[in-house]
Amino acid sequence: MLGRTRRVFLSNKNTRLRLVLPIGQRNNLFRMASSFRVIQHTVKGSHTREYIRATANGDADTPKLSVKQYVPLDNPTPKPGDVTIIGAHANGFPKELYEPLWEEIYQRASQAGIHIRSIWIADMWSQGQSGVLNEKILGNDPSWTDNARDLMYLINQKQDDMPHPIVGIGHSMGGTQLALLSLGHPRLLRSLVLIDPVIQVPNSSIPPAMSSTNRQDIWPSKDAATSRFKGSKFFQSWDPRVLDLWIEHGLRQVPTELYPAEHAEDKRFTLTTSKHQELFTFLRPTYPKIPGENYVDKDPISDEEYPGYPLYRPEPVYVFRRLPELRPSILYLFGERSNISLPEQRRLKMALTGTGVGGSGGAAAGRVKQETFDCGHLVPMEKVTECAVAITAFLGDELERWRQENAEFERYWNKKSRTEQITIDKEWARKVDPKAIPVDKAKI
Repeated sequence: MLGRTRRVFLSNKNTRLRLVLPIGQRNNLFRMASSFRVIQHTVKGSHTREYIRATANGDADTPKLSVKQYVPLDNPTPKPGDVTIIGAHANGFPKELYEPLWEEIYQRASQAGIHIRSIWIADMWSQGQSGVLNEKILGNDPSWTDNARDLMYLINQKQDDMPHPIVGIGHSMGGTQLALLSLGHPRLLRSLVLIDPVIQVPNSSIPPAMSSTNRQDIWPSKDAATSRFKGSKFFQSWDPRVLDLWIEHGLRQVPTELYPAEHAEDKRFTLTTSKHQELFTFLRPTYPKIPGENYVDKDPISDEEYPGYPLYRPEPVYVFRRLPELRPSILYLFGERSNISLPEQRRLKMALTGTGVGGSGGAAAGRVKQETFDCGHLVPMEKVTECAVAITAFLGDELERWRQENAEFERYWNKKSRTEQITIDKEWARKVDPKAIPVDKAKI
């Protein structure tokens, strides 16, 4: 467990770091972070949001990201080949909820001889602590693609701390966002663990959005909120560690922009991610918001999915259609009772992923695997240990594959002289002649 903490602040123009160092013991909330030194970063997001109304002042606003880096205490000087993990969270759930999963992965990885360089996870720019940082510039039209670009920009900013191999682990919306990142840069992430990802046709965001629309989002005190959560059937199946972290990080005290303090002693608590930002992230309206508004940024997917329905979400459908192009190896972790991962949806993901041009080769090549757990959509909240066991086994296989492929490349490449490395070879000169192409296959 962590106890009192010593915070050291470092800053430059674009980044602010808070080092949180373990000193003694404090309480159960931090037991899962006992294996790590936790570093808090604040970094700029990428240039330009997907939709102009995502921010209050359109393109004039540049959001910031709240990022945590978990550095294993027993690996302060990592070696080449130590793995970097990039995490991505589900809609409405703060990044800290995945700390028990990181701890369980670390413990099993250590036993298996797998060395973790560090684990990085950011709150999506409109949610969690990122949403708090950006509170005054939030709009009403976030895109899942924004976070994929922000994560890529984070990796670019921190690339000296993230040499290969890099593995992504994403839950729900976070899995979709890591797939989007990989479609934009196919070789950046070696492997992906997609935990009940929202990747499918038709869109599955409508039922949870309906539930969240009328949910309570303000309580008279933290104790009242805690009592409500612990008495709710929704949280009964959660790992207690995750529930404690939800209470700690999923709530914030007023005043907020939505809920100004009513008096000096106002002790009310609300959600850290406002339910409105959560809902904007679930679904995107197609009904007019401005008289005479054109729809230059309206995706035609909305008409194909639910003709006439006034809300849609394009990214799950977009990624589903491009599953064959995914190049990283994939481990799918599904919830047997998840409304997101019905049997036919699981079958389609396994059949399509990586099988197209530029893809990994798919399940037939041993590059796409799956495991299914007896739970619903919130797999890493309910099945922390089971997820960690499956992920660690997958990491072991994938890192060994990476080492073998890397060694093979180095043997091949290092045999060449520098001149050979930067000039065409004789085979090229012979085969570039169009006469070498069979007549029935010629396209020239």
